[in-house]
Amino acid sequence: MKNLATKKQAIEMSELTCRLSRACNRKESSFAALFNLTPTELRCLRMFSKKSTVSIKEMIEELEISAGRVTHILTSLEKKKYILRRVDDSDKRNHLVDLTPQSKKFISQLTQKHIQLHQNILNSIKPEEQVFITKIMYTLIDELETWTELNRKKLKK
Repeated sequence: MKNLATKKQAIEMSELTCRLSRACNRKESSFAALFNLTPTELRCLRMFSKKSTVSIKEMIEELEISAGRVTHILTSLEKKKYILRRVDDSDKRNHLVDLTPQSKKFISQLTQKHIQLHQNILNSIKPEEQVFITKIMYTLIDELETWTELNRKKLKK
């Protein structure tokens, strides 16, 4: 038999996920400000921690913002000399974004500082709770993403 959550647990979960979201947004804003970036610019640059070239289409999907907003962010990052935009040679309709040579070291440092921030957070938690929290976060994210995807499909119908 499946364990059913109580209404009180559901209310508490609702409040806690909202608090977590707000805390993460504040953390991201504070962290971005350390590097004279907006939170969205930071999220955009963090995409380059895994790959050296990102398409504008990938940015729109990953950042979940409009093409116009991506253009605005890329213009700002170009002015700061972090990125370069170019047309994809294999498909002229596609535009790609690359890091400038001088920004690659910055992105590496940014990524390391971000990891260090989260190590510090984890270090304030008992070791046996660290693994549990990480496991629970995966479960929570999976459930929220599943619900979101199902809801999107319902809205499309």
